[in-house]
Amino acid sequence: MEGNECQIPSLLNFKKKYCWRKLTFDLSQNDILSLNEKVFLGMENAVCLDLSYNYMSQTLRGGQFNNMKNLAFLNMSFNRLDLYHKDAFNELQSTLKVLDVSNNDFHFKMRGMGHRFEFLQNLTNLEVLSLANNGIGMRIDQRLISRSLQYLYFNGNHLDIMWNGDYNTYTHFFQNLTKLKFLDISSNNLKSVKAEVLLNLPVSLQSLCIRSNSLKNFPWQNISSLSNLCHLDLSHNSLNNLVPQEIKFGTHFSFLDLSHNRLTSIPDNFFNKAESLQNLYLSHNQIKELNHQHLPAPFQKGSSLQKLTLHENPFKCDCNTSWFAVYLRTTTVNIPYLTTRVRCEYPESQQGVILLSIDQHSCQDIYGSLAFLISSFLAVTFTALPLLKHLYGWDVWYCLQVLWAGLKGYSQLPGSDSDHHYDAFVVFDTRNPAVRDWVYNELTVNLESTGHRRFSLCLEERDWIPGLSCIDNLHSAVHSSVKTVFVLSRSANGTEMVNGVIRQAFFMVQQRLLDEKVDAAVLVLLDEMFPKLKYLQLRKRLCRKSVLSWPRNPRAQPLFWNQMRMALSSDNLQFYDNNMSESFI
Repeated sequence: MEGNECQIPSLLNFKKKYCWRKLTFDLSQNDILSLNEKVFLGMENAVCLDLSYNYMSQTLRGGQFNNMKNLAFLNMSFNRLDLYHKDAFNELQSTLKVLDVSNNDFHFKMRGMGHRFEFLQNLTNLEVLSLANNGIGMRIDQRLISRSLQYLYFNGNHLDIMWNGDYNTYTHFFQNLTKLKFLDISSNNLKSVKAEVLLNLPVSLQSLCIRSNSLKNFPWQNISSLSNLCHLDLSHNSLNNLVPQEIKFGTHFSFLDLSHNRLTSIPDNFFNKAESLQNLYLSHNQIKELNHQHLPAPFQKGSSLQKLTLHENPFKCDCNTSWFAVYLRTTTVNIPYLTTRVRCEYPESQQGVILLSIDQHSCQDIYGSLAFLISSFLAVTFTALPLLKHLYGWDVWYCLQVLWAGLKGYSQLPGSDSDHHYDAFVVFDTRNPAVRDWVYNELTVNLESTGHRRFSLCLEERDWIPGLSCIDNLHSAVHSSVKTVFVLSRSANGTEMVNGVIRQAFFMVQQRLLDEKVDAAVLVLLDEMFPKLKYLQLRKRLCRKSVLSWPRNPRAQPLFWNQMRMALSSDNLQFYDNNMSESFI
């Protein structure tokens, strides 16, 4: 069998075969809503009938073509046919040769609706069937059964769903098509083909098309089960390598299309048993070079290869691969686009150059310049480093220390001169147990004991001097602290929100703002639904970053502590809204 005889023909070929100079009726695009006897008046002797592009929605139960005794070619594509009943097309069982029901995906995409193909068993003379672009993927018969079908177009469906199950429900889907020669399962979103699927394809299969899928690998070891296979199309996939072992191709295998993939190399022993291979397509891959010492069998002299495509591959053109240009000049194999599109990609100096134009005697070795650059760099480095260390070693060390200090940030050393003894004075309702627990177990732990900078906090019950009056201790705490943190929450009985100490501290902070022009207030709201006080609303508009709310989501608490550290370390005046600050400072 010759390679061109094994290729899958299009439906136009069959139309020419069965309809040339035969009585043909074209009823396509006639807005036919349903089939009845009136539609076919005067067509009793028709051999070919085209009913495509009518978008009719009809369930075929048999009897629609009773008066058409000679119909051999029927095109019903681009409609909305329901093929569930086994008596569909039953009246054409002795005459129908070609049936096109492609692009009838309306009922196949309906959820919860089953589909059956039992009508195929009744069409005893059917040779060509197109089920393409129907979105077939589930709730259908587990097997297609026909003893006459030879050509099946099943592209544009969902074999990826059918063959991806754990129960192997559709592994034998094509097995009972005992006379099948040509099978097209392209554009089925296949990412892989299981070995069991390949083993259960009809032994009579001669041509198999699996192009335009997403295949990353293929069960090459099981290809020997298809002893009559002569044509295999795996183009437009994602194959990135071939198995490095001998594959037992059949004695009739003559055509292999691997173009438009991601192959980077051809194993030297892969084609050892492909003795009858005549056409090999390797264009549009990522092949850079071939092994000269172990050249694949089709490239060797005496092979049966007649046609080879190599264009649009990123070939490397250097001294190690110059033999390949000689091979291309002297081979008798037909290589399309050899003088126009078989180009060099590496090295960069040869990018875009026609491979045949490379002169073997003046080839360049890309590793020479690279080795020169590397050796020059190492020589300069190991010569300059000791000299630089001797001359500028201390200066480099000092600069690194300055940069490291800038990266770590500035923090005041303990015991240094300062008017403030504390970073913050924390004012809260000591009678509220929930607030006390939050201050001692959350606030002090996160600010005094953890983090890069440890803050010094002043607490009423811990740091006030015994014996002094409350107002003296309060005055000292406010004025000896950089910031004053007000922890506000509803009281335990829900009546008042602030006690006398908090109110007096607030007045002192406000007085400090007027006297010293220092805004030291930081407000922490523990309640999710805090009353909308006018001061709080004004404070949020004036300096939003000084009003913090305790988050209820534990994942947001690290952000809260980061904002708290920023509020205690920075001057509130820097965060003032420019539109309002002039009225206050």
